[in-house]
Amino acid sequence: MVGVHADPRITIVPWHGDGQQRLHAWRANVGEPVAFDVPRPPVASPVRELVVLSWNLWIGRARLEQVVARIRSETDAPLVILAQEAYRNDATVPARAARRAGRRAAGGFPPRARARTDIVAAAHELGLNLRYVPSMRNGAGASDRGNAILSDLPLGHAWAFELPLVLQRRVPVGATLLLEGGPLHVVCAHLDPRGPPGAAWLGVAGRAAQATYLLEQVVGDTVILGADLNLGRGRRERAWRLLHEADFGAGVPPVLPSWRHTFHALPRLVLDYVLVRDRLGQLAAARIERLDEDPRDRGATVFGSDHHPLVARVRLRPAGQELS
Repeated sequence: MVGVHADPRITIVPWHGDGQQRLHAWRANVGEPVAFDVPRPPVASPVRELVVLSWNLWIGRARLEQVVARIRSETDAPLVILAQEAYRNDATVPARAARRAGRRAAGGFPPRARARTDIVAAAHELGLNLRYVPSMRNGAGASDRGNAILSDLPLGHAWAFELPLVLQRRVPVGATLLLEGGPLHVVCAHLDPRGPPGAAWLGVAGRAAQATYLLEQVVGDTVILGADLNLGRGRRERAWRLLHEADFGAGVPPVLPSWRHTFHALPRLVLDYVLVRDRLGQLAAARIERLDEDPRDRGATVFGSDHHPLVARVRLRPAGQELS
């Protein structure tokens, strides 16, 4: 992943801490990052509205095209997708997992017969620009999963960075949207749900360490973060406090969500967030909502995933009207 074969459109920062040797096995089991841009005419007028979809795709089971079609039916504003657990299967993924890495480096994911949507194929089908960086392999099969950004708008500089190793390898990805009012950074991340075997209690501390490093890597005054934060203890966790102290709120103005869960399986918890940092007042509003497939929130899955999609409808201030 790191080196001459990485796509030059994505800068990748490896983790340099104590987990470096263990992370080497994880890197050897995934394919290359993917970046492509769809040829299209330039945007004729300044972007005033933006829709951001953040969603855990449950290793490709989610029906992404269906959710995108629903959003498109409601608005013609440009769309940015921040996808966690995006699935990819191509020739760059090693055919066999390295034996010395074992199941842990393979992601601990048993192969299943259920159909999955490849994130690269989905981006082509939807006509969206793509930046995808794998985090881990999906068991013995020649596929991997990670974080992805898909966008109607051109993607400027993109960067990815390994988080401190807790349970599994995690690699958030960010990109810059060059808008009339100034750069807007979008970041997709997925924190660990628990600690390593025999030390599950390290999950809370591990997420705090991952959040700390994430905030060191995420620079910029205007940032939209879409993430599965895996906050099993909710806003009592230090990871949440760190994000709050770094000016990340749940909207503009900050509004706490009304829903009681985003993880649709048991136990039903609020694990998924769209958080906004807007230090310069570039955003006029950011209204975040949870999408439900069933109005009564029933069913085994939500659009094929075990997580609800979150949608942020963002309104931008005209250039020159930012807060002073």
